[in-house]
Amino acid sequence: MGQYGDRKLESIVFNYYNSKGERINYKARAIEEKTFKQLKGGKQTWYNGENVINSNNLSTVYIVEGEFDLLCMIESGYPIDSVLSVPSGAPATETDNAQSAKRYEYVLETLEQGLDKAHCYVLLTDNDDAGRNLRSDLSSILGHAKCKFVEFPDDVKDINDFMLKVGKENLQWHINESLQDYPIEGVYSLADIPEPSPPKVWNPQFDGWDEKVMLGAGMLSVFTGYPGHGKTTFAQQIWANIVKTYKIQVGLFSGETRVKPYVRRNLRTFYFGKQERDMSEEEKKEADIWITNNFHFLNHPNNAPDFNWVCDKIRDMKARFGIEAFVFDPWNKLEMPDLARNTETNWIGKCLDDLATIAKVLDVHIMILAHPSKPSEYKVSNNAPTAYSIAGSAHWYNKPDQIFSLWRPKFEDDDGNRLTEAKLVVWKTRYEELGYPRTMEVRMNMQNGCFESVDKQQAYQSNRKDIYG
Repeated sequence: MGQYGDRKLESIVFNYYNSKGERINYKARAIEEKTFKQLKGGKQTWYNGENVINSNNLSTVYIVEGEFDLLCMIESGYPIDSVLSVPSGAPATETDNAQSAKRYEYVLETLEQGLDKAHCYVLLTDNDDAGRNLRSDLSSILGHAKCKFVEFPDDVKDINDFMLKVGKENLQWHINESLQDYPIEGVYSLADIPEPSPPKVWNPQFDGWDEKVMLGAGMLSVFTGYPGHGKTTFAQQIWANIVKTYKIQVGLFSGETRVKPYVRRNLRTFYFGKQERDMSEEEKKEADIWITNNFHFLNHPNNAPDFNWVCDKIRDMKARFGIEAFVFDPWNKLEMPDLARNTETNWIGKCLDDLATIAKVLDVHIMILAHPSKPSEYKVSNNAPTAYSIAGSAHWYNKPDQIFSLWRPKFEDDDGNRLTEAKLVVWKTRYEELGYPRTMEVRMNMQNGCFESVDKQQAYQSNRKDIYG
């Protein structure tokens, strides 16, 4: 008989022993009703733990959720030194950091006592949410790679119920036939990986380029160039062209160029392909409606946002407006945290990793415009700047999916006439769908205010030759 408050009820008593064979707890269950009692101050441990830990053949250990389930396993033929039951059922919710949770201290203690020598743990918890929470907690402590589990049919509650349905003679066969490897987070076979949808890429729409230079969703790109060489204008034209063709939404931070009137002037120009001064008021209104409907501008009160603020706003713009691209111009407007000089490299590397992750998760192209570390070199440099020229870190080359620079070899000819030729250098493309590293010749058309490919005239001449022979 067991004492339950002021009542004495006929009970079944399960004794809990430590690895030395000392009784450290018991659980009594009333026969006529589902009422339990444990030893006051008793220590939590596995039921049947002493037999398993002291086993000479600790190969596969089966873990169930209750003492009756354990008895069913033994009755169906499993060795007594191969089955454990948890002492206190399953949690209502999955446990955060189960390895440090008090309710699982006994698991860690018995692993140190020898349970860790098992080659495999088969988790046979109940077929409900609590049982799955327990399974998840135990696998995180025991190690996902060493765990297997069984997914019971919908009409099966637990091992006891399973044995009643299939019979004790068939229980082992059904368990063995149903065993599944517990998934290891981040590790997959080829068959486990679903076929991806085709990559979403955009053509920046410069005549003669065909698909030599493409930009893609989910990518991180870096665009560098010396001051005055036109990288901001060129980047804005790229995204204006893409918006016109693909009807996407773009977010933009313009830290050095005011949105009104300068960015607006550029976007108006790229929309109509002519200078703002040549537009009628109706055309300006039409262009402004297009800008309003497709571009969303980030404005920080001090014009010096910190990195986390920018990341939050990218997520907000994705959620609110569905942006598919975000342009941060320029990086040096970002407020730097208080760093020792030798940690700036680590900080930049982490920022670029975080942005690459955001780009992939949100399926957004993120383009960063960044100045070279020595912008004064543009007056004497005979070469386009690379990502290694950017201030702060070599991560500027290693982390992005694409790297561009815009470079003007000369600003005027020997007679003092203005030259507008420039070179767009593609230093890096991680994927072949984006094109390959190359140099594209461009020039600013002073009549319409737009950059044009030098190949445009060549393509035009080639077409005329095909038509007229």
